[in-house]
Amino acid sequence: MKAKLLLGATLLFFIASFTACKKQDEATKPLRAKMLGKWQVNKIDVTIAGSATVSTSYAANDYMDFKDNTNDDFELSLGLNRSIGSYSSTIDDKLYLDFSSKDLDCVVATITPNQFQFTGTVVGSNPKQTETYFLSR
Repeated sequence: MKAKLLLGATLLFFIASFTACKKQDEATKPLRAKMLGKWQVNKIDVTIAGSATVSTSYAANDYMDFKDNTNDDFELSLGLNRSIGSYSSTIDDKLYLDFSSKDLDCVVATITPNQFQFTGTVVGSNPKQTETYFLSR
């Protein structure tokens, strides 16, 4: 009798454990989790204060890859140019990209499983320079 009761309790425990676990939905995932992985760079708009915006479209093999490692590295490959840097994100959908040649203080406009758009201000630029990245998967 005790064995049947113990088996029943164990079975009930496992059923309750599996039904209680639910997958985190996209809206509650942290920014870092949403942006990890490889994104195709479709277009980058560059605006220097007082000048017109310059848009550059890119090919299907141009990408930005956010790595899941201890250094939070990313790689930006545009044609023959490849840049490597590190990134950090905050809870309020802000992003900081540290390139070897410049730093971008960014605000995320859109992030879905298939689309990622953010605008970054080049830190210390005078006149002010912003870059808007349009990425997709």
